[in-house]
Amino acid sequence: NERVEGGGERDVAMEFQEREDKEGVRWSWNFFPSSRLEAARMVIPLGCLYTPLKPIQGLPLLSYEPVRCKTCSAVLNPFSQVDFRSKLWVCPFCLTRSTFPQHYADISENNLPAELFPQYSTVEYKVNPPAPATPGPSSPGGPGHGHGG
Repeated sequence: NERVEGGGERDVAMEFQEREDKEGVRWSWNFFPSSRLEAARMVIPLGCLYTPLKPIQGLPLLSYEPVRCKTCSAVLNPFSQVDFRSKLWVCPFCLTRSTFPQHYADISENNLPAELFPQYSTVEYKVNPPAPATPGPSSPGGPGHGHGG
């Protein structure tokens, strides 16, 4: 149990159980390290079990590309640290600092994208499929074949 504002206690184990029931995610630890020092001090490896295709009520559907870490490709999420003045975010997985894309220029503590709301630790992205590759000009024998004789 953990002390909370107002002198009461909340059952941390219950919070984890509720999160697992709601989102289908079970973590091995109750927080993400916020620095390399905290990560080095963790005695239990950080791990996650995820239930794919779990139906989630009220799942936000975001119709834009996810913002990804430039090092490990993790997606921006409520566990990311955000520096609103510098327009940077810190990946909670590899602790790399990344800049926000141009369309996040107006991000602030009062103007957050949905993926940073604490209640939206699971979101779904609806993105356009990549355009099919158009074949380039090739010789009658196909790519890599010469016109020898």
